[in-house]
Parts: sequence; C-alpha cells; structure tokens
Amino acid sequence: MSSFLDDEFFLDTKAGRRLYTESAADLPIFDYHCHLSPQAIADDAPFADIAEIWLGGDHYKWRIMRADGVPEEFVSGRGDRGEKFVAYAKALQRAAGNPLLAWSHLELRRAYGIEDILTPESALRIRERANSVMRERGDTPRRLMERFGVAVVCTTDDPADDLASHRQLAKDPMMATKVLPAFRPDRIMNIGDPTAWKAYAKILGEAAGIEIRRWADIVKALDLRHAFFHEAGCRVSDHALFVPEYVLASESELDGTIAKLLSGDLPDQKAQAAFRTAVLLEAARLDARRGWAMQLHISALRNVRGRFFDYYGPDGGGDSITDLPIIGPLALFLDSLDREGKLPKTILYSLDLTKNDALVALAGSFCGSGGTGPNEAARVQVGAAWWFNDQKDGMTRHLESLASIGLVGRFLGMLTDSRSFLSYPRHEYFRRLLCGWVGRAVERGELPDDDAYTGAIVRAISWGNASTWFGIEPPAWALERASKVVPLI
Repeated sequence: MSSFLDDEFFLDTKAGRRLYTESAADLPIFDYHCHLSPQAIADDAPFADIAEIWLGGDHYKWRIMRADGVPEEFVSGRGDRGEKFVAYAKALQRAAGNPLLAWSHLELRRAYGIEDILTPESALRIRERANSVMRERGDTPRRLMERFGVAVVCTTDDPADDLASHRQLAKDPMMATKVLPAFRPDRIMNIGDPTAWKAYAKILGEAAGIEIRRWADIVKALDLRHAFFHEAGCRVSDHALFVPEYVLASESELDGTIAKLLSGDLPDQKAQAAFRTAVLLEAARLDARRGWAMQLHISALRNVRGRFFDYYGPDGGGDSITDLPIIGPLALFLDSLDREGKLPKTILYSLDLTKNDALVALAGSFCGSGGTGPNEAARVQVGAAWWFNDQKDGMTRHLESLASIGLVGRFLGMLTDSRSFLSYPRHEYFRRLLCGWVGRAVERGELPDDDAYTGAIVRAISWGNASTWFGIEPPAWALERASKVVPLI
C-alpha cells in the first residue's frame, strides 16, 4: 500500500515513475496564465505568515471552509489568522478527493519541508514551523518563484494599467523569472451596468489619450493600449466569457449603443451581445496583427449569489459553471476571423467538462493553413483543465479528449490560474498525473515504450510546447535547465 503523497503519488506503474523522474520532475515552469500581483513581485516584500499567503485571497480554500460552516469572519473576514488556519485544517479533514488536500500538503512539503499531516491539532504547530522557515530564509515572492523553478509568468492586466510594476521588473538584472503582462479587456466589454461602464470608458480613454464617444474611439483606444502592452513584452490576451456570442452590428448601431451607455441607459440584450462581439473581434484582430495568442475562458457563471456579491464583490468564491451551449457561436466567431485572415493563435477553455470533446473537435478544424492562412502547429487548441476542473478527474478526462480526438502531444500543459505564490506544486500535481496516464498506456500496450512516444511527449507538455508556442523567450537559466526537452516536430 502506498503512503500519502509518497514518491509514487499518481505514479502507479514502473513506466510512469520513470517518466516523471527522467522527463518531468526537474523541468522549469512556464505559467502562462495566473492572477499574481505584479506589484507584489516588484515590491518583493518578505512574507510573514503562511496563513496570510494561504487564506488572504484564495477562493478555492474559502469555498470548502464555507461548506464546512466556518463563519465568514474566519474565511474572508478580519478574524484571527491562527483561528483561520485551524478552521481551514478542520475543513481539509472533510475534503477527501478535493485537490486542495494534495495541493496544501505538497506546498508544506516543497516550500517548508514539513511532512506532518495538517489537522486541527497540528495546525498551529505547522503554522509556526512554516513561519519560522519563512523568516529564516527571508522568503519573498521572487525567492519563492526561484525556489519552484518558475521561468515565465504571465499575469492578468487591465488595458488601462500603466504597467509600472512590469517595467520595473523588466529593468531588474537580478530577476530570475520573466514576468510579463496579459491584456484582459473585460471591463470595456461588460456593459450590464451603464454607470460602471461609463466610468471605466473614461479611465481607458485617459490611458489612451482619447475621449471615448463613438465606436471608432474604442477601436483606437484598444489599439494604442495593445501597442503599449506589446512594447512591455506582452504576447497574450485573455478574455472571460460567460458564453461566446456572435451577433453582428454596423458601426452606426455600435455608436448608438455607446451613446445609450454614456447617457446612463441600458441597451437591449441584442445590442449588448453585438457590442461584446465587436469588442472581442477587434481584440482578436489586434492579437493577430502583433502575433499574440488569444485565450478565451468560457462557461463561468459568476457571482451567482447576489447577497454574497453585495457583501464581498467579485472573485470571492461565489461562482459556478454554466451548461449553456457554446460551440455554435464560437465556431462562427472563429470562422469569421479565419475568413479575414486574422485568426490569432487561440486557446479555448471551458468550465463545462461536457464540452471537452466538442471543443477539441472545433479547435482541430481551425488548425493548418486551410490553403491561405498561417500553418503554425496547434494554432487553435484547448487549454488546461481549468478552475473547478484542475483536479484528478477533470485533468484525466481532459487528457482523454485531447488524445482521442486531437493531438495531445501539442498540448500546452498546466497553468496555476492562481493568486498565491505557493501554488506552484500544482505543476507537480499535473506532471505526476500526466506521467501516470502515459505510463499506464505503456503498461497496457497502448503506447510503445519508446522515448519518442513517451518521454518526448511528457517533456513537450510539461515545458517544451509552451516555451516555444507563445513566442516568449525563456530566461537563459531555464533553457539550460530544460536542455533535454525535445518539442515535437
């Protein structure tokens, strides 16, 4: 019988253990989507308390604590950190099957060398040990990223951001990790609240040096800010979509929608959908022009509990999954860009696991040149199992879809999608699961026990594909460390 999180965790075959040890474990990390604060990385202030790092904004942990009946004061509120830490330990005892059980213990082991099991009885002792190690080493955001071998990080940034922190980091010769922005224009797309939209349009316009009164102003403002991000090293955009939409409107109709918004009136549903479609199409064209990758995060039903949203606001753990159709309008959206010759490299994500097969099939339809366009490998693909799905079952089902319908060897691999600097063992979790999955196929005789079919795929998915596909040059130390990586040709 295996022990908890031992060396064979997820590695139940000899082939899987060999693959992990030889082809995955020591590779750098390319974290192409996260929500880390670039200002926190630039400031690089020492950490003081693991309770703050773990519970200071992690809605994954907050959700299981609320499900366990923990008062909000000790979840997202101002309760004592020690009591919060104990409350989380209590909830974790009931979290069998939840990835937090493995993630939390992997973080304790990999960051602080603590192999004790987290329980309510051991919680305060573990907290003090972690804090003692933290203080002794002088842990900071940069040092933790270096400890975990993080080569590249793409944060999530508003188009109006001045990117001051990113520019500071880019000039720092001591930075081991390349930290780049990602362009996320959600706020100009979200027009459900005219007052909030008008306020943001003013902010975006000021950042671009334009007064936004018409559709042409938005197009110009987005272009100017996109160019500004490009100069700062940005090579990827990111978009949060409830569901994809494809409703077309003329420029005069879009001008009318903007006039309504500026006067404080809410456009009708069709006009809202047309406006969102227009913004997303324009953003995609900018990505194509400058050679960026576009990420579409789909099927998140956000802020479902109004009373909680009124209390906390967004990103507090009050989100769910929608099962609404997405494939039809998404196909029209991608096809319209492809017909223009302006379909950028694209990553599709869906929270609804039932859409995996359909998304993989759809992505494959837009790969290859089609006789006219660019012919980059895996130009359109399905991204990592995301949010509620970045756990054993979700990742396995995702890999099965990629393998059976698409080309799994071109998959870009894991990302953290996290706000925590301790979250990088999630990459180990994924790499172990990947190697276990490949190893079992070898043991069943479904894959040749040949490095070209196994080790090369593991290395490519764990690091090699992402390190080349985005057009972002990793740091020299990471290239040297990953010298054994052989991306598929």
